Amino acid sequence: MAEAKTREALEAALDAAATEGRISQGAYQRILRWLREPEFERYRPLLVQHIQNGDFELLDDLFWTVIPFGTGGRRGRMYPIGTNAINERTIGESAQGLADYLRSVYGQGATLTAVVAYDTRQNSREFAQYTACVLAANGIRTFLFEGPRPTPELSFAVRYLGATTGVVISASHNPPSDNGFKCYWGNGAQVIPPHDRGILECVQAVQSVREVSLDQALNNGVVQFLDESVDQGYVAAVVAESVSDAREARIAYSPLHGTGYQSVLPVLFAAGFKDLHVVDSQRVPDGRFPAVPNNIPNPETRTAMEAVINLAAETNSDVALASDPDADRIGVAVPTPQGWTQLTGNQVAAILTYHVLSAMHKRGALNNAYIVKTYVTTEMMRAIADHFGVRTIGDLPVGFKWIADTVEREDGQFLFAAEESLGYLKGHYCRDKDGAVGALLVAECVAELRRQGKSMWDHLQELYCRFGYFHEEAYSEVLEGRKGAENMQRLMRSLRTAPPEVLGGLRVGRLWDFKEHTVRELGTGKVSSVERPDADMVTLELDRPGWRIVGRPSGTEPKIKFYLSAYVPPGEISGTGALAEVRRRCAGLVGQVRDELRRYVRQVIAEGGG
Repeated sequence: MAEAKTREALEAALDAAATEGRISQGAYQRILRWLREPEFERYRPLLVQHIQNGDFELLDDLFWTVIPFGTGGRRGRMYPIGTNAINERTIGESAQGLADYLRSVYGQGATLTAVVAYDTRQNSREFAQYTACVLAANGIRTFLFEGPRPTPELSFAVRYLGATTGVVISASHNPPSDNGFKCYWGNGAQVIPPHDRGILECVQAVQSVREVSLDQALNNGVVQFLDESVDQGYVAAVVAESVSDAREARIAYSPLHGTGYQSVLPVLFAAGFKDLHVVDSQRVPDGRFPAVPNNIPNPETRTAMEAVINLAAETNSDVALASDPDADRIGVAVPTPQGWTQLTGNQVAAILTYHVLSAMHKRGALNNAYIVKTYVTTEMMRAIADHFGVRTIGDLPVGFKWIADTVEREDGQFLFAAEESLGYLKGHYCRDKDGAVGALLVAECVAELRRQGKSMWDHLQELYCRFGYFHEEAYSEVLEGRKGAENMQRLMRSLRTAPPEVLGGLRVGRLWDFKEHTVRELGTGKVSSVERPDADMVTLELDRPGWRIVGRPSGTEPKIKFYLSAYVPPGEISGTGALAEVRRRCAGLVGQVRDELRRYVRQVIAEGGG
């Protein structure tokens, strides 16, 4: 009787919160389910505590939606309860939904296998073991890494072992508060349509999560720990992608408390690089990322690279490298006459494209060859590939899974792939970006340039003079929670229907809408259909060749991202002196474009009450 009265009081409090608009209807329905159904009994005490405390803003954030599969899988803030948080329940539902979907695809009697890996984040080990236990309870034989491993090794292991699927527990470069569940198909690539939608539908349909204890699964042989042979096979496969025998380079490196100590370091040592210096304070695996400024282990940021750049300067290194926690991305910094400079992912992509293609050209191995990039990655890759007579597949949506899918399906010789957010791949040993192969290619490129008495910075300036100056930068507007999601939708709608007419003194000439597959001439209003990647993405093309802005909601974080690109053809660059002036002018004009774009964005949000 007392329990029934308590339940009535809790539901009455929820009803009032929903009526007053303190929680959304979606959150209200999901919280009621967690209150009423036996399946959620072990999570109920904390839920009850929050309702009794009146923590409805928090509860709305935790339950207003169900975490979808974005460009990098399921990723979000960890919290013990909630459909919009990473916790035991949402991990369990993800694993159960994956198992249910696999059975629907392959049949109930099919023999299915899975590989499960995890990074160094807090709770990653527990979430990975629970995933293995759920998969095992559904009759899926599961291979589990005994310690943290890089995401690309999971992709390799799925292919190496011939598994049906793979899962990695990771939130890449996100803050320590986050974690995630990323699915891979039997080809070692992240899931794409229709599988991602199918898995999500199965996840949403989960009523109960089947599970078995880890000890029982290990005793029954349904879960098995992987041995070192997979690690050895992976390292050997990465080293085999080398295109140069140059090895004389001094390298500073940091794993940023992540799994790079299991991939980047072994690969560089195995490849023959001996003069390696590691940031001691960031060597130890630790999901709190304590020695990284602001605890944000994102090698795209200068703060995350500070320690390794300082070490590189102290040791007179040729290059500084840092990998993110799951080691699928690699950050690069190089010495310049003005001091150490962090290269962008686009700059590294261009340098490595030239490194790989020139090496293959010398071998006479460019027959029916192609490279791959995403739409927002530098067009300098295409200019270099054109020079070597190599095809570029370069209009892909953001997310390396689209690159992997292209490599899986495309005829011809795959040479190299890159995306602007520090992701690189060479070879077929895996179907995801890999910080280890990126580090290997950068290291041997540096060593080869050292033979010629050049630095990587010198080489980049030569490439600009030869192929044109490409200036790319990005910025994000963070829009968190339910209100943020509404503002994101409003902003994308405004970009499509009422874009800015002029930015930085440059007129916006065309609007490319990748969701509607149309291009609109803003001057005349003429609309044409175009074949472009299917994505929630808009391009504003300015009235100067090669100048454009791309806007898209992030698939993994609560933000909208803008990519600004500018271009000066090589005919307008007469040498490094002229290049310096071109760089200065471009940066100034792009800065004006960025500032006016920001004002437009904030005005749209303000008009929506944000």
